[in-house]
Amino acid sequence: MADVKCLLKDPRATAPTLISLVYRFNNGRFVYSTGQFVEPFQWDAGRQRAHTNQKNRSERAQYETVNAHLDRHRAALIRIVTRLQLAGIPFDNAILKLHLDAELDKAVKSTPVVEAPPLAESFNDYIVRFVGEAERGRRLNHKSVQYARYTLAGYMKLSRILTKYAEETGRGIDYDDITLDWYHHFKLWLTGRGLTLNYVGTLLKDLKVMLKQAHADGMHTNTAYQHKHFKKLVEEVDNVYLNDAELNTLYHYDLSANPRLDRVRDLFLIGCYTGLRFSDFSQLRPENITHEGRIFTRKTLKTFEKVSIPLNPNVLAILAKYEGVPPRTISNQKLNDYLKDLCELVGFTEGVEVGRTKGGKREVRYVPKYELVTSHTARRSFATNAYLAGVNPVMIMKVTGHRSESVFLRYIKVSSEQNALLLLQHPYFAGPTK
Repeated sequence: MADVKCLLKDPRATAPTLISLVYRFNNGRFVYSTGQFVEPFQWDAGRQRAHTNQKNRSERAQYETVNAHLDRHRAALIRIVTRLQLAGIPFDNAILKLHLDAELDKAVKSTPVVEAPPLAESFNDYIVRFVGEAERGRRLNHKSVQYARYTLAGYMKLSRILTKYAEETGRGIDYDDITLDWYHHFKLWLTGRGLTLNYVGTLLKDLKVMLKQAHADGMHTNTAYQHKHFKKLVEEVDNVYLNDAELNTLYHYDLSANPRLDRVRDLFLIGCYTGLRFSDFSQLRPENITHEGRIFTRKTLKTFEKVSIPLNPNVLAILAKYEGVPPRTISNQKLNDYLKDLCELVGFTEGVEVGRTKGGKREVRYVPKYELVTSHTARRSFATNAYLAGVNPVMIMKVTGHRSESVFLRYIKVSSEQNALLLLQHPYFAGPTK
C-alpha cells in the first residue's frame, strides 16, 4: 500500500526527530507515532528508512533496529486496513488507532474510546474470494503471471473438502482452529477416506499455501502452518517410460486405418523426441525451427525459460507429414485416454508392478504398461533414453528445465541393473591397467 508512509516529523531538525506512520485515505490523514527517532542526515527519504551503511557495527545495529520497528508498524497498519476494507467496515482515525494499538500490544488509555467493529472473513470465504480474484486476473502468482486453471481448481477442491470435514467432524475450519493438532486430525480424516498419500499431500500443500497467502494479506496471525511437522506428504509414484525400441515400434506402426490414433501417436512422439511438456510440444511452429531445420527454440509456457532442442529425424519427418505444423492438438485428458488405447493396440501389455499408499496402507498391484502411459510419459522417456545413451545429465537438464541434478536423477526411470551396465562402461570399472 503506497499510501502508508514513514515520515520524519521535522525533516529540518538538527537533533533526532520522531518518525511518524502516515496513511492517507479518502480525504483523511492518519498519523501515528512509531516511537522511533533518527537524525535527518541518517534518513533515506526515498526508502523511508534509516541508513544502515555505517561502518561501526553497534551504530549500524541501532538503525537496523529502528527499521525493524518501522516495518512492524507499517505491516500492522496494512493488515488492519485490509481487514476493514474486506469486511466493508467504514473507519476513521479513532478506529485505526484503536486497532493499531491492539495490534502492537500498546496499553489502552482509560479514557472512553470507540468500540472496534468486528473484523470477519472466514478462511473458506477467503479461499473462494482469492480464486475469484485470480480468475479475473486481479491476483498474480509469485512469477507475476496468472495462476493456472488447475492450480485454482485445486484451491476450490480444498475449500469443498474443508466444508465436508467440518460437517462430518464438527471441528472448526477457521484461522484460529487450525493448530498442529488440527492438522494431524485433518490428515487422519483424509487418510480414512481411502485417499492416496499423494492426493492427501496435494491437499495439505494447498492448505499451507492458502494459509500463508492469507497471513500475508493480514487476514490472521496464526503461524501454526509454519511448524516443521505441518507439512505436505509425498511419495514417489511408479511412472513408466518407453525405451528406444518401443518408440521405434510406435513410430513404424501402421495406423492408416485409424486417423485419430495416428494423430495422437505423432503428437506423443514429438514429445518423446524433444522432452517438451504437452503444452509446448503441441505448439511447434516452423518459425521456431532454425539451423537448417535441426534446432527447435522457444520459451516454455510453464517456466518462460528459453530452450533449444536438436530435432530427431523422426520429428522432422512427422512435421513434414503435416506440412511443418504438428497435428491438431486435443485436450490433455483426451490425449491420455487415447494414448492408452494406442499403446494397448501396439502391444505394450506387459505387467508393471505399481506400489502406492492408499488409506494409510501400502498397496502393490500389477497393471498393464499401457494403462500407465500419459502425455508426461513422453517427457520422462526423452530424459531417460538420453541418459541411458550417455548424454551428459547437465545437457539433458538444459532441455527439461530441471535445476537440480538430484531431482533430475529421481525423475528419470533408470533401474539399478541399467545403472550398473552404464557404470561398466566407465574406465574405473575396467580393472587395473597392466
